[in-house]
Amino acid sequence: MPEHYTRNTISAEFWCAKCKKRTQHTIDDARKGRCLPCVERLNVEHAQLEIERRREARQGSLFTEASR
Repeated sequence: MPEHYTRNTISAEFWCAKCKKRTQHTIDDARKGRCLPCVERLNVEHAQLEIERRREARQGSLFTEASR
């Protein structure tokens, strides 16, 4: 039977299938939400991909041999 929490509950500890250990999960709308370490890891990966995408899109120098 699923557990329900009060509206004031922010997080609780549950088993995470991805992390393979007990971690803190958010409590959204009085029910278990996402795993906080997994969310943090995804945010870091997304930020790193954004940095790499911007580096690739950077315009080269106007005065190089390749532009002639």
